[in-house]
Amino acid sequence: MHRSQESAEVRWLRAHWTRYYLLRRCYLWAAKGFRTFAIWVRGRASRVAHWILDYTDPLAKYQRQRQQFLAFYDRYEQLVDVLCWAARDTVHDGCDEQYREIRGWLMDNYAPMRRALEPFIQQALAESDHNTRQDPFEMLFAPEHVMQVIEQDDGDLLGRIILTRDIVARYDAHLRSKLDKHGRQVTH
Repeated sequence: MHRSQESAEVRWLRAHWTRYYLLRRCYLWAAKGFRTFAIWVRGRASRVAHWILDYTDPLAKYQRQRQQFLAFYDRYEQLVDVLCWAARDTVHDGCDEQYREIRGWLMDNYAPMRRALEPFIQQALAESDHNTRQDPFEMLFAPEHVMQVIEQDDGDLLGRIILTRDIVARYDAHLRSKLDKHGRQVTH
């Protein structure tokens, strides 16, 4: 009889210990989960707050556009250099590789710049005698090989480069004026 009582007591202790262990584990798991969730919510709230500030603050918006423009402009200048090199020289060692690299970057990153440049493209095309349906920038990097650009330009590569430089200058002036305007508003 003593043995059955002992085993009952042991069973009872084991059951309580198991309940305690499980409850403690569940409590710790829930506390850790709650902390993790709270950190996640705080992080998301912070991101949303930064996003709202970035997208409602015109100065931040124009600074972001300026950074995108500078990255695009750097690649655009490299493209013009490669096109001039290919048109001028008969030996094109490395020219096609550089063109493919620049073209790949422009193919991946030109769409947002296209949307920003659209009014300036339309304005410049309307003032010139160029086709208003063709994007002059895309015509510079659409063909796969650099010689295709030169062969398909009908002798107007220099005119297209001058037109795109005019568009780039107009957009740059627009961004500078917006940055100056909103920069002065912040300081006053």
